Amino acid sequence: MATKERAGGRLLRFPRRDQVNVSRRAFLGLAEAGVGFLLGAVLAGAEIFGLYAPFGVAAVAAAGSGLSGFCTLAGTCLGYLCLEGLTDGMRYAASAILTYSVAFAFYDTKAYRRVWFMPAIAMLLCALTGIVTRGGQGWHGEDMVYFVTEVLFTGVAAYGYRVVFTQWPETLDGLHALSPRQTIGLLLLGSTLLMSLARVEILATFSLGRLVAAVGILWAARRGVTGGGLLGACAGVALDLASGEQPYYSLVFTLAGLLCGLCRDRRKGWAALVYVLACAVAVLWSWDGGRHMGLPLEALVGAILFLVLPLRLPQGASAAPMPAQNPDWEAGRQALSRKVEEMAGAFHTLYGSVKETLRPEDRNTENPAEIFTRAADKVCARCVLGDTCWQKEYQDTRAALNDATQPMLARGRALATDFSGTFSNRCVHFPEFLGEVNRQLTAFLRRRQALRRTFETRSALCSQYARLDKLLRTASAELAAGLTPDLPRQEKLEGFLRSMNLTGGVVYYDKEGHLRVEVPASEELKTRAARQELSEVLGTHLREGETAGDRLCFAQAEPFRALASLAGAPRQGEKVSGDTGLWFRREDGQLFLLLCDGMGSGPGAKQESAQAAKLLENFLRAGMAAQEAVETVSSALALRGEAGGSTTIDLLSVDLFTGKCAVHKQGAAPTYVRRDKRIQCAVGASLPAGIVTGEQAKPDVHRFRGAQGDWIVMVTDGILCGRDDQWIRDLLASYQGDSPSDLAQRILRQSQDLCQGEDDGTVLAVHLERSRDPLG
Repeated sequence: MATKERAGGRLLRFPRRDQVNVSRRAFLGLAEAGVGFLLGAVLAGAEIFGLYAPFGVAAVAAAGSGLSGFCTLAGTCLGYLCLEGLTDGMRYAASAILTYSVAFAFYDTKAYRRVWFMPAIAMLLCALTGIVTRGGQGWHGEDMVYFVTEVLFTGVAAYGYRVVFTQWPETLDGLHALSPRQTIGLLLLGSTLLMSLARVEILATFSLGRLVAAVGILWAARRGVTGGGLLGACAGVALDLASGEQPYYSLVFTLAGLLCGLCRDRRKGWAALVYVLACAVAVLWSWDGGRHMGLPLEALVGAILFLVLPLRLPQGASAAPMPAQNPDWEAGRQALSRKVEEMAGAFHTLYGSVKETLRPEDRNTENPAEIFTRAADKVCARCVLGDTCWQKEYQDTRAALNDATQPMLARGRALATDFSGTFSNRCVHFPEFLGEVNRQLTAFLRRRQALRRTFETRSALCSQYARLDKLLRTASAELAAGLTPDLPRQEKLEGFLRSMNLTGGVVYYDKEGHLRVEVPASEELKTRAARQELSEVLGTHLREGETAGDRLCFAQAEPFRALASLAGAPRQGEKVSGDTGLWFRREDGQLFLLLCDGMGSGPGAKQESAQAAKLLENFLRAGMAAQEAVETVSSALALRGEAGGSTTIDLLSVDLFTGKCAVHKQGAAPTYVRRDKRIQCAVGASLPAGIVTGEQAKPDVHRFRGAQGDWIVMVTDGILCGRDDQWIRDLLASYQGDSPSDLAQRILRQSQDLCQGEDDGTVLAVHLERSRDPLG
């Protein structure tokens, strides 16, 4: 109960000083309770198929166990008893009361904080009360379908409402800052409100729900075809479910919303006219004896309300919540964005100018006939038959040399048999001519190889300019967009800091949509207890804070975590292994694990692999995508020419928020993934980094979604030493432990028994699991 009392006390948090202030948070908390009461009362009247009304129970499940939850329960019970009659009203009121009781009883548990817990409880209690009240009437096929649909709607609505209820003040600042989940939750809430309002008739003619739908569709259509069509579809589906009829309103409102969206750049009157005409045409098109003749009149009244009411579109999002308040900071940020954009434009221009000069035919510009011309200048010039061969018998000489060209180019050396017998017998200096042809052929092939290398080097440099241009443009876009604020949590954070006599906290979302918190680097905030309390105040789990100057930065905790261990041994007779392995986590929740195997063994190979690994780490930490980072490093290593060596690259990236994994390979050994007892293998056919450039430098990429309990094993070539890999598959499949260090050591020992230290060998074992305690 101590936790509940402390949570309830946060509604009016008093600073630690003698003067008592009532903050805006207190007002918002009371307003939230009032809104909860009204929503509960209205949602209790929302029916599907004209029989079932589960949305009030869903609202109670989403509101939780605090003051707003109790007010939502009170409004819901009042709405059910007034709108649903005694039998059904008592049934749904009982479901709501039981749902609130479970929320209150389990408030202190970890299960309550799971997003699925309260929706699942609401579904279970709604199903149980439905079985008790309707079981005596018997279950028929249609009744069973409706009952199952009602239970599913309860859970879905509870989940969607929860997203909106936890951050409802954001809607006061417009819809620009809403995430996709919040947008879907808001559409679900609006649709169910329409179901309830559809039961209200004005002057026995107009349906309040359809009037509100008309105004909402016209407003959303000002954002374009997508906004109008989406809101029209949602409103139509809601009204069809409420009426229990065929999908009529879904088609009419979707069509009207799409057509109105085409008028987004015109005056509001055009959109209103198109909406009225679309509804009228749809009614006439699907004439059903005049049953829906009132719809055009409702559309006309709704269009008039849309024109009269001062409805405006939400403006674009502001920049970061705290720094954007400083005009100088904002101007500096925009100026820096423009500078980066100009720099990106310069590299793009450089890329274009270099690309224009890159023509593949330039690699082989010299004509092979020059080989014989140069040979003739040195041998045939002093021959007595020179005029005969090159003037009188020119056509025969040309034919003989043309026939010899392709075989000698393919072989890299000319033989006497490449020339016809007529030419070789007639040539009095044929041995000297053949030797000179071979000398000129060697020089020709060397020039061609140099041209090809020059072309490949210029192509690699050109691709580097393109990547740099893309990277700078991405950075410029991020600077221009700024940060996405979370205003409701900003209010909560300010109240929390005021209780500690601190100010200057910021709550925002990064470019991946993950929550980040910056607060003053106070010793009081660095404790685990303070982090846990801050997590509860903001309603999200936070990682341990990182100190940056005088600021303490918290990031949203990832639902996944990975345990990794590295084991390796050098080649027999060597003191240093040529392999390099490392792993690190980026601030956006991306975990990278890397193995590089330098060519050969010893210090030289170690230097190559360590250099490649360091370059990759720098690019990845800077925010570059994994595939672009691998391609960039591979091309850079190849530009060193014969002075440099080569190294394999085996990169595993894991998104600790979603579980998405990707393996990038360049000349690397297979990677093994175990799920349950099944073993999958990711192999590659690309060459090691530093050998080729351009398109040939692209790595092999394997993508999969990781799950709880997955094992991932990365190895270098020295572990397999060219032998069959069935032994490592069997060892991984039969492993019963939970220690990556133990698994890596077992694989290394068995490899040494089989290979006897023929090459450097390194193993990187990873165990993927769900975070046991995101606060820990």
